[in-house]
Amino acid sequence: MCFRPAASVTIVKCLECDTFNKPTDATCKKCGADLAASKKAAEDAIAASTPAQPAEISLKPKGLDDAPKAPGAPQAPGAPKAPGAPQ
Repeated sequence: MCFRPAASVTIVKCLECDTFNKPTDATCKKCGADLAASKKAAEDAIAASTPAQPAEISLKPKGLDDAPKAPGAPQAPGAPKAPGAPQ
C-alpha cells in the first residue's frame, strides 16, 4: 500500500461552485471558471498550515550554574566528603 502525505498533493477547490479539481486543471471541470485564484488560495492555506522552523536548540544544559549570585551571599558549600576520604 502506498502512503502519500496530504501535504504532498493539492486538490484545487473551485471558488465558484465548490467542485474539487486536479491541480493541473486550468479551468473548473463543472462550471468552467478559471482556477488561478483557487490555486493561489489553496497554496496560501498550505503555507499557513505549515509549521514554522523550530527555534535553535542549545546543547548547553540549563541549570542554576549561570544564575546570578546575590551580593554578599556566602559561597555555596561543595559536596560532602565521603567518610574515610583523604582531606
